[in-house]
Amino acid sequence: MITDDIQQLDTQIKRSTGWIIALSIGLIILGVLALLMPAVASAFFTSVMGWLAIISGIVMIVQSFQSKPVRGFWLNLIVGIFYVIAGIYILSNVAAAMLALTFAFGVLFIVEGIFTIIMAFTNRAGHRMSWLVAFNGVVTLILGIMVINRFPFSALWLIGLYVGIGLFMRGIALLSAAIAVRRTLTPSAS
Repeated sequence: MITDDIQQLDTQIKRSTGWIIALSIGLIILGVLALLMPAVASAFFTSVMGWLAIISGIVMIVQSFQSKPVRGFWLNLIVGIFYVIAGIYILSNVAAAMLALTFAFGVLFIVEGIFTIIMAFTNRAGHRMSWLVAFNGVVTLILGIMVINRFPFSALWLIGLYVGIGLFMRGIALLSAAIAVRRTLTPSAS
């Protein structure tokens, strides 16, 4: 009886990890495609952000009318309208939105790099490993300077590169986790 339950659980785990393995392979493939075609991935990701802004705005507008008696009706309504307008602007001006996002990322990396370096030396973050925190700050700062220095041409590759790396690394992490879970199954279910 107990062995039947264990075998049934192993079968369910194997089926579930099969879907996770398929998803992780899909993420890895999408990540590689984004790395091979970063300009296309940048435009696609920026368009997705436009659609997400429109959908979020519509949800906020609908929510504001549903909660009209509650405080915040006008704030939700106005913010929702701005989200919709921003989404429409992004979708109708993908290149300009890519430029704005890339510039924002460049500035963000420079500021983050500077603050990370300062934190490494003032707070001794990581104690004996504070040199690693400082190194991270230096790399981030250099990346930010490179993005701003190569602007606007960096808009063609930056967002797509980050999306590609993110998808690829998530796929690898999921695949590793699914394989590790499968290795723990009893030999009869494998």
